Amino acid sequence: TNPKKEKFKVYGNCGMCETRIEKAANDLKGVETADWDKETMMIEVKFDDSKTDLKKIHKAIAKVGHDTKLVKAADEVYNNLPGCCKYERVALEEESKE
Repeated sequence: TNPKKEKFKVYGNCGMCETRIEKAANDLKGVETADWDKETMMIEVKFDDSKTDLKKIHKAIAKVGHDTKLVKAADEVYNNLPGCCKYERVALEEESKE
């Protein structure tokens, strides 16, 4: 099957975030590649949609402490991130109100 390609926003700041975000996505069965850009905060994932889906990818990333457009990370996970990884969370709440 042809892999699906999707792009979505994942909140983060630095190279450590990039490693964590990409690992969370890549650890999912069915994900072929995950590439997060810290300038745009956009991740591009290629995945086999017979093995996983977009929602699962969002959830996996949120589980390691990074908010996405669909899923918010648990506060306790976010609070445990290193200081340099603590991104501005206000933006997400404003967006969800729109």
